[in-house]
Amino acid sequence: MFIFGKIKTLVIAALAIAVPIIYLMGKVKGSSAEKKKILEDELEASNKSKEFYKKMSEHENDNLADRSDVSKRLRKSGL
Repeated sequence: MFIFGKIKTLVIAALAIAVPIIYLMGKVKGSSAEKKKILEDELEASNKSKEFYKKMSEHENDNLADRSDVSKRLRKSGL
């Protein structure tokens, strides 16, 4: 019985040491994945704004004299 008690104590000690280490490794990995996701979202948003301003620059020379010109441009291109 004495050997089984020592083995049980060693297993419990190994688990007590391993659980916090596994927790910290998972937390670090999850944190880096979340940061990567945020950076990808910011990149996508900046690309969308770049495309918007690019489209707006194409319509910069349009003369909008009255409401009908504005509504025609909005119906045609959305800008």
